[in-house]
Amino acid sequence: MDAAESVTLEKGPVGLTIAAVAEHMGITNGGVQYSFRSKESLIAAMFERWQDEYADRIAELGSVDDNCPVRAHIDYAADYSDRSRRGAPSLLVSVLNSPQHMVLVRKWYRERIDLIDVTTDAGRRLRLAFLAMEGAFLMRLFGLIEMGDAEWQGIVADVVALADGEPAAGRESDGRQAA
Repeated sequence: MDAAESVTLEKGPVGLTIAAVAEHMGITNGGVQYSFRSKESLIAAMFERWQDEYADRIAELGSVDDNCPVRAHIDYAADYSDRSRRGAPSLLVSVLNSPQHMVLVRKWYRERIDLIDVTTDAGRRLRLAFLAMEGAFLMRLFGLIEMGDAEWQGIVADVVALADGEPAAGRESDGRQAA
């Protein structure tokens, strides 16, 4: 599945084929099909792997209140490392290639949002912070906006401050002036 994720990151979701994965691994198509009968089963396995790794990481991050999974998710996404980026290809190919996987992704996001008590100011801030973090993460991941680590850390600090109900610092760590 590492090869499938690499292919997806390099070629995009359209480039994820049994042949591309086999070529990346240096094996025959049949070698890939032995484990994954179809592209659909490969995508399903990628998505399942990401869900398992995500659940493990969220458990590692722990909780401090009832909104813990959502707040922990913000911390998870803030760590723009290979581990956190690796799950995005499975999410992307799931959404773009299969209505049944789109249902799972929608359900996953809906479950996160539904954990938040939006009848409170803190809950509404947390919901906004969650959506902001997801947007920033995906925009950076898919190259929709170029940003260095310093700018990323500034955005993360602002999102965390929003989620935690703290005032933003007023400047980003890369020297850009806040509006």
